[in-house]
Amino acid sequence: MMASYSITIGGADMVVAFVLLKVGRGSEISATDKIKKLPGVLDVAALYGEYDAVVKVEKKNMEELQSFLVKEIRQIDGVAKTSTLIANN
Repeated sequence: MMASYSITIGGADMVVAFVLLKVGRGSEISATDKIKKLPGVLDVAALYGEYDAVVKVEKKNMEELQSFLVKEIRQIDGVAKTSTLIANN
C-alpha cells in the first residue's frame, strides 16, 4: 500500500497526488509503462474495480501538477479518464 505524504526540499513543500486512471481495454500495460517513465512519477499500481490504475506523483506546485495532468498523462493513448486526489500531510 502506498503511503500519502508531502516532503520539504529547500523549505518548499512538494505536492503529492494520487491519480486514478481509467484506460481503454487492452491499453493497460502500454499506458502504465509510458506513465512510469514520466518525471515525478513515484509509483504506478494496477487496480481492480472502477479504476484500472493509480499513479503516485510528486510535483513542485499545483501549476506543475496541472500541467503534468493535462499535457502528459491525458495525452497518453488509452487514457480515457483521470481523477486526482491531492495528499495532505
